[in-house]
Amino acid sequence: MSFSENLRLAWSCVKANKMRSMLTMLGIIIGISSVITISTIGSSLRQTISNSFSDLMSTNQYAVQWLTYDMEETAETPTFDMDQAYEFKETFKESGVAGVVVDFSLGSATYTNGDSKSNIYIEGISEAGCMMSNYDILMGRDIEFQDSFENRKVCVVSDLFVKYGLNGIDNPIGERIEIELESGEVMQLYIIGVYKMEEKQASLGQQKVKDKDKETSIFIPVEYAWDVAEISESERTNPYLLFLSSQGADGDVLKENTQKYFQSRKEEKNSYFVNIQSLEEQLGIISKVLNVVTVAVSVIAAISLLVGGIGVMNIMLVSVVERTKEIGIRKALGAKNKVIEAQFLVESVLICAIGGVIGILLGFASGGLIAFIVKQVLANSETLNILSVSVSPPLGAIIVSFLFSSFVGIVFGLYPARRAARLSPIDALRYE
Repeated sequence: MSFSENLRLAWSCVKANKMRSMLTMLGIIIGISSVITISTIGSSLRQTISNSFSDLMSTNQYAVQWLTYDMEETAETPTFDMDQAYEFKETFKESGVAGVVVDFSLGSATYTNGDSKSNIYIEGISEAGCMMSNYDILMGRDIEFQDSFENRKVCVVSDLFVKYGLNGIDNPIGERIEIELESGEVMQLYIIGVYKMEEKQASLGQQKVKDKDKETSIFIPVEYAWDVAEISESERTNPYLLFLSSQGADGDVLKENTQKYFQSRKEEKNSYFVNIQSLEEQLGIISKVLNVVTVAVSVIAAISLLVGGIGVMNIMLVSVVERTKEIGIRKALGAKNKVIEAQFLVESVLICAIGGVIGILLGFASGGLIAFIVKQVLANSETLNILSVSVSPPLGAIIVSFLFSSFVGIVFGLYPARRAARLSPIDALRYE
């Protein structure tokens, strides 16, 4: 008896007992749909986090920080000043470093220009402020080290600032603006660049407000920011150093060379060590944690497949009893044990496979529904509406789930199939 004939016979038996077959599949359906739902949520969450980080900031960032070997040591760890940052940039600018960041924030302010006004956040930075924040320069240029070294009173502003603070003038490059801080001090700055503020970036951490009321960053030279804040020369340092790798640079090699560079320049060889971590590595850690949680919860959900398998075994044993006389007739006509065994085994696998397919479809539907609900909740949130939820069902989990459901059919259908194959034809024909 060929496989196609066994499959056709198994399908006719499933159709003949629709309700019983559906109830038998229920455990398989619940188990598979649970696994697919959880895997879809986990995969979608990873993709959402990755996309959101990519939208809001450059992912080729590396943070350098001195740490102490002795966690109880009270002495302050070394910090980074402008000269060290510039020296590092000059050393590695041909090796893949696109920008080095020393920053200092002056906080929020409101720029007024007659009847126009714009909410701003003033950030002092050594260079590459727009690059770090993943902003595209529309005109002019970004802040550079030389701006700080020559104490230039310059700034880079957003297109929203130009539109609502400067009444949308065509070319704001060279325009002089005056910003009054909360302290009462007035900063006089000349615009050297304009960056494009994407909607998601403009909404980061802000409530739902109109574009003209959104707070946008103004980048100024960090030395000028320190001057305004009256920071002493000895305190003009950062506890960390950010640098950005250029496109196509080998991150591992750059990280290793940076490690050697700073380790060779520390004064006390045994007191501190330099720690370097990239934003991509941090995203990788988050992804690994989500993977572990997803797998753990999926395994728990998959336990219901065992319950479903036991249900399949039970029904197949009932089916063997119901068709005992049929088995006897087939054996009397010359059917071998392997043929009888294959017939019942195919039926068991078919039930589980159908349950697996239904479970996968339900898993898709429930995963998509949960993602849709989360998307609506985030869209109505005042501060989280920037997050874009991505629904990404994992192909691997789908394939594994279907194969596992078929495997359950083989495992739990094997005993009933062998029991049917080993029936004595005489006893089977006499069975009432």
